[in-house]
Amino acid sequence: MLPTGFPDWRKIGWHVGKKLRDIINPPADTGPSREERRAQRHRDGLKGLVYFDDFDEVEAWSAEDVDPVQQANMPLLKRSASRVHDHVRPTTLVLLCHDYSGGYHDYESVRPPLLKDKLYACNYPQYVDTFVYFSHKLVCVPPPTWINTMHRNGVKVLGTFIVEPGKLNVERMLDQVNGEFIIAKQLAAMADVFGFDGWLLNIELEFPKSVKDLTSKICALIRSLKLLLGPAGNVVWYDALTTDNEVDHQNGLTLKNVPFALAADLLFTNYKWTMKTLKEADSTGEVYGLHPTKTLFGIDVWAQNTNMPGPHRITFPPKGGGGTNTGLALGVLAEAGFSTAIFGPAWTHEHFSTSAESTLSTAERVEHAMWLGKRLPSDLGCDCHEGLPHQTREYVGTPIVNHACEFPAGSTHFFETDFNGAFQRVANPGAQSEKHIRPMLGSQGPLPHLLPMSLPAWEQASDRPPTRVLYGELPDEAPGGLIVNTRIIRMHEKTAPFESWGSHPQRGTHYRLCLFKLNMLADESLAATIRFKCLEASTDIAPGFYMGYIMSDSEKLCYIHVEISFPRSNQVQDKTIMLSFPTADSRLVEFGVYGLGLIEDPKPLALCQIFNLTIKPRSQAESCWTIVGVRVTKRGRSPDHEKRLAWKWSSSDDSRPAFLPWSKTTGPFTYFDVMISGKELGRAYCTEFPIHSEDFDGCKGEEVEAVIRGRLFGGSEVASLPIQLSRDEYFACAKDEEARKRAAVVGDPNATTLVYLYG
Repeated sequence: MLPTGFPDWRKIGWHVGKKLRDIINPPADTGPSREERRAQRHRDGLKGLVYFDDFDEVEAWSAEDVDPVQQANMPLLKRSASRVHDHVRPTTLVLLCHDYSGGYHDYESVRPPLLKDKLYACNYPQYVDTFVYFSHKLVCVPPPTWINTMHRNGVKVLGTFIVEPGKLNVERMLDQVNGEFIIAKQLAAMADVFGFDGWLLNIELEFPKSVKDLTSKICALIRSLKLLLGPAGNVVWYDALTTDNEVDHQNGLTLKNVPFALAADLLFTNYKWTMKTLKEADSTGEVYGLHPTKTLFGIDVWAQNTNMPGPHRITFPPKGGGGTNTGLALGVLAEAGFSTAIFGPAWTHEHFSTSAESTLSTAERVEHAMWLGKRLPSDLGCDCHEGLPHQTREYVGTPIVNHACEFPAGSTHFFETDFNGAFQRVANPGAQSEKHIRPMLGSQGPLPHLLPMSLPAWEQASDRPPTRVLYGELPDEAPGGLIVNTRIIRMHEKTAPFESWGSHPQRGTHYRLCLFKLNMLADESLAATIRFKCLEASTDIAPGFYMGYIMSDSEKLCYIHVEISFPRSNQVQDKTIMLSFPTADSRLVEFGVYGLGLIEDPKPLALCQIFNLTIKPRSQAESCWTIVGVRVTKRGRSPDHEKRLAWKWSSSDDSRPAFLPWSKTTGPFTYFDVMISGKELGRAYCTEFPIHSEDFDGCKGEEVEAVIRGRLFGGSEVASLPIQLSRDEYFACAKDEEARKRAAVVGDPNATTLVYLYG
């Protein structure tokens, strides 16, 4: 089946013309040499960024080559099988395909530099089923920062294997040794070692005509990869190469790609689909037993632009599709029962300014419009006819969150968050510095779903009486956390519902703010541990926490309210709430804050600030874990080696908690904070952390004190003994390198221990 409006002669002419052009005038290779690319790949590898440019590199890779900072430590938090059912209309599963400015940026590394502006992060993971890290390398391994954040939020993460025009020897992907596909074996091993969940396969290049039985061989490769990944792995096939050995996007499920769709877990279609191709895909899927949710119809977010070079990009709907109208296509796919693949969601941060003169940049405001339906500013500052293509009629009423499937936060037995976003504003970055944003991409935890609303909308007059509500803010300055505020508003008929902020008073002066939708089993008694402090409004309004639950024989939502006795303003407190439910089959489905009291002050007032929340079975006793062996090591080869702090962890026994996550690389630890002389250098998700000479700036004396503070998945903290580290020991690394060369010491240059400070 040919794409609509694309006659046979044009298709044939395009293919013939392209091949003639490539023969007569091959594209010039003006990029870096192979040696330069490999040197850059090595430098990126020290930052935790891993990719491969050609088949030789892929086949030569071994798990023994892996640097610990390249591995994600967070296992995929298994979501509840049930979904949030707040939506009136059908919803669609969403795959998010990254593709941000070529990929592999410093802010995605394990120890990123400060930034001038906030860059792209996935701020709505509760609406995402799968995240694909996409770049234009042959093999794109997702950075561990992305894997950790997505897994913490229950989102599956895939790498990308992409063969594009210009790549040599595409047929090598079918090579076998002893009956095993080399590529399948390597890709599966990478997913296992680096800690992600599968692959997007995108073949944008035709195979030589000498390759026989191509379709059956590719399908065998896909099945082999699926088998090696295991039952939890995912393989997604992109709609490019067809069974005719032509790059011919079908924009749907057809006879030319259905064999690949059946072999893979999911089909990711091209973006120019129509209502007709949806109907045809439904019929084809029914014939071949392929459920509609297994076909992901692509949406090209960039298609809304009018300033793109080359042919105009088209996605559904053909006029105005993509961009702020992305949710419009989601609504159509949800009604039809298909799944969705959103390509290029970072359009918001590539096409619009990320500079924030006020609290939000234009990029963030456009992202709010696309996902939440919040109104755009009048001046977008883009070059698409003054931004008019993005100021559509539909986007306010059809944002992505209206049609995407929403998942409960946490798992059936465990939930934890420290309310960290992907970026933090630094108060004093240094004299003359314009860079004041600290990237924390790998630290982003589950965030409450707080729909932003403008103050003018709140203050519109109406005939209804004023109403007091609670609402939340996520400050991007330390110490972070969630600030719960209260204010009096005037309800207006055209204003969005306030359920996401707080409901109308349920009884007298009692009002609530739901922070998280959950779906946790109460077959064991649960314990919720909260770190918080009360703020100014708590002297007039008694704050407390509430838990909403349902029983299996009823969908009625019941509540447990826990008052904060004698709240102490501005003093951090830790409170553990033992939760007991009426029946063993009860389910905890909400956690939130409530206020009780009456206050006439119309100004916004801060009620409390929450820093951490952990919910787990109360029977989960934690073993005695210790952090030992803190030392200085060196990684890499000259001249691009770097110094690291390294350590080990140990336990008094071999037991593992039954319902808490367990990492293959860091065991019971979710992360480690690295401290030198009381200054926090950063957060590590493995047992090594890069250190730089400037880390010693401002430290008095010749010695500094190093401490590794680990946090367990259950919420407890463990610190190493303070270790004295001298400047001479750190700077001896360079001298040791010279001595090693002169003495011609034979050893492993990738992991040389220089100084043991504590054993």
